[in-house]
Amino acid sequence: MTSFSIIICFYNAGGKLIPTLEHIKHLDISNITTCELILVNNNSNDDSCVIIQEEMKEFSVFPWKIVDEPNPGLSNARLKGIAESQFEYMLFCDDDNWLASDYIQNAISILEPNKTIAVLGGYGEAVSDIELPKWFARIKNYYAVGEQFPTNGKVHGVRNVVYGAGMIVRRTAWEYIVSNGFTFFTLGRTGRNLSSGEDSELCLAFQIAEFDIWYDNSLQFKHFIESKRLTNSYLKQLQNGMSSSGYVTRFYRNYLFGYKPHVTKYFWLKEF
Repeated sequence: MTSFSIIICFYNAGGKLIPTLEHIKHLDISNITTCELILVNNNSNDDSCVIIQEEMKEFSVFPWKIVDEPNPGLSNARLKGIAESQFEYMLFCDDDNWLASDYIQNAISILEPNKTIAVLGGYGEAVSDIELPKWFARIKNYYAVGEQFPTNGKVHGVRNVVYGAGMIVRRTAWEYIVSNGFTFFTLGRTGRNLSSGEDSELCLAFQIAEFDIWYDNSLQFKHFIESKRLTNSYLKQLQNGMSSSGYVTRFYRNYLFGYKPHVTKYFWLKEF
């Protein structure tokens, strides 16, 4: 069956959920078997759940529900969303992503003929309530927006991953790597802690299991970036969080690119 589970993980997102949900409600799902929306409350203490209930109370095109994940961290929230969902394609939409109406339709045309694809990523466009700073264009990929690769198709090269915003994961591929021992070592963002890397870790694990990661710019969404996230201090925190996660993901990349360490009694001492 061509079926989608849309998973939105949120933490204190009351101020930005309404347009995100409006775009979800306008998705074209005419050519899929069925769809569902799972909203994962990752320990919020604001009115996010009330806003969702009010915004979705008359929506009945496909089923939706709110579930709680008290353990902080985006990885924990996504795992909860996966556990609560049931369909083959899992679309991870961040709480500030505005998906284009044809997002799912374009994804189907890529995923269905290519069964080796485990993850499909799209193209995010930055929008904000203020003018974007001049420095933003240089580092926009830190904010999960912009062109991820120069061409569509299977990703290659040193980076060889797609960002988690808007990514679609094939459930059978996920179940395969989990059954073979995969677990997240990166926790993801937890409140004000901007550590990241869970999306890269997942993509790299899939590649070790010989699945493909694809990017296609026909899958488009707008990424709303609050003005408080467009400061030099926030950018520094963001860069530090990504750097710290690189300690984990480099082991995956080393393995993929054929690096074999000479492990002596001093190896792990040096690593620590």
